[in-house]
Amino acid sequence: MLTGILFGLAPALRSTHIDVAPALKESGVARTPVFGVRGFFSGAWTGRGPQKRGAALPTRLGLGNTLVVAQVALSILVLVGASLLVRTLINLATMNIGFDARNIIIFGVEPELNGYKGERLRSLFPELQRRLSAIPGALSVGYSSVPLLSGAYSATDVYFTGEPGQQVNVLNVGPNFFETMRIPLLGGQTYSAQDFQEAFAKKAKVVVVNQSFARRFLAQRNPIGQLIGLDNAKPPDVEIVGVVGDTKYYGLRVETEPTMYLPMQPGGGTFEVRTALDPKALIPSVRGAVASVDSNLPIARLMTQSEQIDHAMFQERLVAWLLGAFALLALAVACIGLYGLLSFEVARRTHEVGIRMALGASPAQVVGLVLRRGIRLVAIGVVIGIGAALGLSRYLESLLYGVRPIDPLAYAAVTLSLLIVTAGACYVPARRATKVDPMVALRYE
Repeated sequence: MLTGILFGLAPALRSTHIDVAPALKESGVARTPVFGVRGFFSGAWTGRGPQKRGAALPTRLGLGNTLVVAQVALSILVLVGASLLVRTLINLATMNIGFDARNIIIFGVEPELNGYKGERLRSLFPELQRRLSAIPGALSVGYSSVPLLSGAYSATDVYFTGEPGQQVNVLNVGPNFFETMRIPLLGGQTYSAQDFQEAFAKKAKVVVVNQSFARRFLAQRNPIGQLIGLDNAKPPDVEIVGVVGDTKYYGLRVETEPTMYLPMQPGGGTFEVRTALDPKALIPSVRGAVASVDSNLPIARLMTQSEQIDHAMFQERLVAWLLGAFALLALAVACIGLYGLLSFEVARRTHEVGIRMALGASPAQVVGLVLRRGIRLVAIGVVIGIGAALGLSRYLESLLYGVRPIDPLAYAAVTLSLLIVTAGACYVPARRATKVDPMVALRYE
């Protein structure tokens, strides 16, 4: 209501300041400025036929033109922001995360909260793995201490002979984890059943590391067979038996860090079930398999790995949708405002159009005049909008990934798209001006 009153009152107040005497002596259609702007036909032709005398710039923008320019500038601002965030989403969705996230069901269990301990706790995960593997459509089953890309991680220090401790990420994994997640083995081997038995006795003697670990700490040596220490008080006694490919661990935006995979000891963790079918179709079967082992064992965070990744991109997706919606809205408002302004000016100068066409102006020249008038306003708005976007887009930097706040491609694509759309909004009233019958227009009041 306030907007309607404000923008309805402004032209109403302006209309009260008309000089009555000149208005009664001559036609207000041909010469009266529109919102203080010199007519866009003024100086277009003199005499018979077109005579180019250079583009006549408005003496001042005035209210109507200022609003159109502001709308175009706002459209540029939000379109640039939306473009940068859409490219960020594409970069996050298409990045190499190091494992195959398709057709995987993940869920967590915390048996110790249900009183599991000792041998009963030790046998639970192998039994769950066996029941889950028996589900029709389940290709493989593994488990780990936390799911990948969940925002949870663990870290510890490792020690090399004669060197200070180095912090690395740690993920405890169970049998068949690497095969289930399809993390490639680059050298050596993964864990055997004996390795897990030793881990259950808390006497781990072997470890699997990722490629970043080998590259940073063992760049000049073959990592297989090297010894590392997990306790500064003891000499290195844990042997590297395998090197696997790099995977995203903590989050999509976090660069891959040196990671060490340890055999998982009894306790809570997350199961990963790779399926041959749509993973959501097997969720009831997964619930049934867990209930067949212990109907009182609760399942936490049951979802697909793809949904886990979508959750990790929730903030970026939400902001991109919001900015995209506001950008389209701002663009629509700018086009409507530009169309309305030019249509109003063309209607007010129907008499003048008839005179120009009677003196030999071609329809193409009339279209060109109107288009130049609209494009000039758009160009001013584009310049202002790009300047504002250059200044404000740096505040989006924390949300961006793989794209700079000042990205030439985004700015060029947005500017070109806006010019094409607004040119269409200008063309309609310009085309309408060419259909004026000169004889009718000369008698038009």
